[in-house]
Amino acid sequence: MVSKRFQVFVSSTYSDLIEERAEIMQALLELDCMPAGMELFPAANEEQWSWIKKVIDESDYYLVVLGGRYGTISKNTGISYTEMEYRYAVDTGKPVIAFLHQSPGKIESGKSEHDPQSRKKLAQFIELVQQRLCKYWENSTDLGAKVSRSITQLIKHQPAAGWMRADQVPEENAQEILFLKKTIEELNDKLRKAGAEEPAGIEILSRGNDEISIDFGFEAKLPVKGKNGATYWKKGDEVDHECTTTWDKIFSFLAPHMINPVSEYRVANLLNSFVESESSNLLLAEYPNNKIDSLSIYKDSFNKIKIQMRALKLVSIEDGDQWSLTPYGDTYMTKLLAVHRTISKKKAKTDAGL
Repeated sequence: MVSKRFQVFVSSTYSDLIEERAEIMQALLELDCMPAGMELFPAANEEQWSWIKKVIDESDYYLVVLGGRYGTISKNTGISYTEMEYRYAVDTGKPVIAFLHQSPGKIESGKSEHDPQSRKKLAQFIELVQQRLCKYWENSTDLGAKVSRSITQLIKHQPAAGWMRADQVPEENAQEILFLKKTIEELNDKLRKAGAEEPAGIEILSRGNDEISIDFGFEAKLPVKGKNGATYWKKGDEVDHECTTTWDKIFSFLAPHMINPVSEYRVANLLNSFVESESSNLLLAEYPNNKIDSLSIYKDSFNKIKIQMRALKLVSIEDGDQWSLTPYGDTYMTKLLAVHRTISKKKAKTDAGL
């Protein structure tokens, strides 16, 4: 008989629920389930978000545990990573079950939110979770028992694909899997080759050495002499400015960073660095006695670059915020940045038969 194992993604805040998570892990292991979650990435951040989503995608079931804390808040979304995980699991149709603390008022102070804004966000998150299947727990032992019973029922009523050992897969299925894998590889290879060619229609778009104006702002801090003779910088004027450059210069700067996917937040920071570098001489001439601080391109200019890079088929943006080179973008980057051979005039004549 072929036996399946199911992967369960466990979502929660971390430091306040260590004991509770240990009970959950033990309960899942006793059910021959594979737990996944915070133990793989205890410090969630923007760079790890793609990986977290991938692990949720690969899991068969998703459970979330809420205690007295809301958790680390993403700078991009303004909500906690725990809530982001929950919303993603719901949006992708993953079977979801939530476990809420029965008596939030009894949670010790060190494991509760003290910030009013975080308390408000936690209350709103709990209201959202209560709209779907949820259970209530009192302590870690009670939680472990309820997780065990709930997952057993979830597997029974919502069977998932699960995982099995490779040597347990029936021979005819194994052959079909190999055939499909080979077919996918061949199709992907054809797509890569087709994608490396210049896309039709981009000749009408602004590109290459065509110029683009980027609007940005910064603070021109003012120098002040301290009593000890040292120079300090005080708040200065907020200045609007623009930088004229070309599409190829922008792409040449960004492309090496997008060989592997990077977040949109990272791209924005790279563009700020690019504009600062391109404008340094001009700003030094205009503000010789000031310190240029907090330079940032404006959203309209950022969106203009984002749309144009996509229109030129140089980058693709997956999962809403992950930028990476397309096959054509990779080819175009190589054309722009690869080091070419230097051939002497004598060798050139010899090669030409002169």
